[in-house]
Amino acid sequence: MQQNTSQPTGNFSHYIQQRLSKIERRDWELWILALAMVMILAIGYFFVIFPAVFFGEHTLYIQAKLSSPLLVGQLALVLLFLFYIAHKHVEVRRLRTQSVVEALNFQLSHTQLMLDPLTRAFNRTALEEVLGKEIKRVQRKQATLVFLYIDVDNLKVVNSRFGHLSGDLVLSEVGAILKSCVRGSDYVVRMGGDEFLVALIDTDMSGALVVKNRINERCEQWNQNSPLSGFQLNMSIGVEEFDGTRSFDEVLGAADGKMYAEKEAHMAARKSS
Repeated sequence: MQQNTSQPTGNFSHYIQQRLSKIERRDWELWILALAMVMILAIGYFFVIFPAVFFGEHTLYIQAKLSSPLLVGQLALVLLFLFYIAHKHVEVRRLRTQSVVEALNFQLSHTQLMLDPLTRAFNRTALEEVLGKEIKRVQRKQATLVFLYIDVDNLKVVNSRFGHLSGDLVLSEVGAILKSCVRGSDYVVRMGGDEFLVALIDTDMSGALVVKNRINERCEQWNQNSPLSGFQLNMSIGVEEFDGTRSFDEVLGAADGKMYAEKEAHMAARKSS
């Protein structure tokens, strides 16, 4: 499973970190310049008042002869320096804000690339990124992870009888049902067509069966107000636990096999009725 993005997340994060580091350095350079200016002024005043302090004079007399152009020039230099510092500080703030906005926009576009536009579930290209870290966590910490491999029964009948728009409606409703039956920490992935994968984080088999029953109950509730006359929404669900002893593909294949066994049982039950 390859990540189908225009720029890897890790590379972009490294780029943003480097850019923010450069901005922070520029910010520090401005503070150093300001501090240097203050130190120069302080040293100048120090040399002016040092003789009086050294000789213990209680009254300080300062007499200076400055031409008007020189005085105006000094004031202009100080004002220009202050203006330069203020301008650069505003520029640094603008660059920092721009970097943050770019990072947020990239994260948003990256997330959109991983979402199925019809069901708003993750798409298949997101499998490696969204589940890879969870699989590694299970292998490292011996945590629990259970997969539900799900297939929507008779979706082809909906497409042929009611049209593809109605089929899209059913898929979008399925995505909403699945997401409503799991927690925010779980993942719902559309594998393609009418197949979905649900990853239940830190859940054992008994908890997964609870979720499976909840999905079936939501399907029954949807059927009570079905907009498609004569169609009953039903899902075949295969449940398999990932314990780190098998590969992801092996566990997925086992869940897929259980899902097809349940689908065949559903078909046999409909034929007998």
